[in-house]
Amino acid sequence: MRIVVCMKETPSTEVSKSLGTDQRLVRNPTETIQNPFDEYTIEEGIRQFEQHGGEVIVLTMSPAQTDTAVRRALAMGVDRGVVVSDPALAGSDAVATGRVLAAALTKIGYDMALFGQASADAYGGVVPSIVAEFLGVPLLSFATKLEVAGTTVKIQRQAEVGYTVAEAPLPALVSIAKGINNSPRYPSMKGIVNAKKKPVETWTLADLGIAAGTVGTAAARERVTGSQAVSTQRRREIHVGNEGAAQRILDYLIEQKII
Repeated sequence: MRIVVCMKETPSTEVSKSLGTDQRLVRNPTETIQNPFDEYTIEEGIRQFEQHGGEVIVLTMSPAQTDTAVRRALAMGVDRGVVVSDPALAGSDAVATGRVLAAALTKIGYDMALFGQASADAYGGVVPSIVAEFLGVPLLSFATKLEVAGTTVKIQRQAEVGYTVAEAPLPALVSIAKGINNSPRYPSMKGIVNAKKKPVETWTLADLGIAAGTVGTAAARERVTGSQAVSTQRRREIHVGNEGAAQRILDYLIEQKII
C-alpha cells in the first residue's frame, strides 16, 4: 500500500511572529518546524506501513530553502519525500494549496493520503476537504482510530457521546485527529543518519501542469484587510465582603453575555 502523508512546515512556536506590509506572516526559513499536528499523522502513516507494508511518502508545499522538516519525517521512518516549490506559490490560499496537493498526489499515485487535523499557523482545517474535492475521492475526517482491511478504510471519529464509524473504499483521504496516538516517535540516531541517504524530490508547478495564474497572491480568494495587536489590558473589579458578591458575579456574567 502506498501511503502519502501531507505535511506542512510552520513557524516555530518559540519565535515571535510579525506581519509584513502585505498582511502576510513573515516567515524565516531557518525558524520553521514540522507542523505539530502532523507529527501524529506521520506516526499513523508509519504505523499503517508497518502493518500493511508498501511505502510511506511525505509530501509538502514549501519555499524549499530548507528541508529540515522533511528530513525529520524521513528520520522517523518515512521512505522518501516530495517537496513542491515554486516562486509563483507565494501567497497561495487554501484553495490553491488544495489544487497543488491534489496534482502532486495524482503524480505520486496513492492508496491512502493522510492529513493533519489543522496547521498550527492557520487552524483552518479545510485543506483535506478541498483536496478531496479536486481529486473526486472520499474524505474520512478527524479520525481517532484508523483501520485498513483489503480495499476498505474505516475510521472512528470522536462524538459528543462515544464515537461514530465511517468507512470508504480506497483510494481515500483521511484527516487525522491529534488523539489517534499519544506518542509520535522521536527520530533515532540511526534514523537521522539514514534520512540523509533517502531521496527528496523537488517539483515545480510546471512539473505538475499547473498554471501560475491559478495560485499565489493574485489567485487568492482570501484577503486580509487589516490587523491589530491583541490587547493585554485586563479590567479588574474587587468586591470586599460576602454581602452581594454572588449577585455581582451573576450580574457580571450577564453583562458579558456569558449566560
